[in-house]
Amino acid sequence: MRFAALAALVAGVTLACFALLIPTCIGLDRVRSIAADRDRLRRRLRIAAPYVGGLAVVLLFNKGFLTRIEAFSRRHGLRPTELFYALEGDFVAALQSALPDWGLYYFGPMYVFGYVVVLVFPFVAYLFAANARPLKTLVAAYAVNYAAAIVCYGAVLAYGPRNYHRLPGADPDAARVEAPLLDTFPEVTRLTARVNVETNVFPSLHTALSVTVLLVAVSTHEEFPRWTPVAGLLTGSIVLSTMYLGTHWAIDVVAGAALAAGSVAVARRIVSRTGSRDGW
Repeated sequence: MRFAALAALVAGVTLACFALLIPTCIGLDRVRSIAADRDRLRRRLRIAAPYVGGLAVVLLFNKGFLTRIEAFSRRHGLRPTELFYALEGDFVAALQSALPDWGLYYFGPMYVFGYVVVLVFPFVAYLFAANARPLKTLVAAYAVNYAAAIVCYGAVLAYGPRNYHRLPGADPDAARVEAPLLDTFPEVTRLTARVNVETNVFPSLHTALSVTVLLVAVSTHEEFPRWTPVAGLLTGSIVLSTMYLGTHWAIDVVAGAALAAGSVAVARRIVSRTGSRDGW
């Protein structure tokens, strides 16, 4: 499957999920009501624009300097992969063994499609929130997550458990961690390689961004009660998928969750300080 076809498939699945989530988690009446007030919608977009612009700058920096960040990490970064294995041992291999082989057909789509849905759907949902605060918080938290991750990826050169056995000095008695998604669907690497490299594992950005969505969803539960359990299911599945697929250590996942909590806290402070200027 070529890159364009895979990207089109991701977009198609995402739109199909949106067709289900919008009436279920937002409500068509709410959508019609707010969409009809175009001035309000334009104000919402205008208020969110500086936050979206900040996120775009961070993403462009990450994309533009991806190879340079990796090169810097290879020259100067810490190399904690062996320490990660020493701390958690064969946890990831045991997790793979404990889950059935057909788990690939659940965790694989969650890692690819579910991740896109959980990141993008809140943008749509919070356009229809009572005020702009959830949208601004979400976008600001994404930017903080990515900015912190760029620093971590430059400072730490680490490999995931699926690559541990290839490293010089790896414990010869370590249980082998499989890479079921890449072994079965190698085309996926063409998609992930556009935004990531194999040494960007600490912290797990899949975990950080998914948990960020869940934390913001919890804070908006009263307004979007059906979105909270959906976000919880998607986030839990994505977090497990990062280990089941051999991409991340449990340590990466814990670090990602901590990054999410810190990013949301920072984002809330940013939004609180700027809210008095543009209103909510």
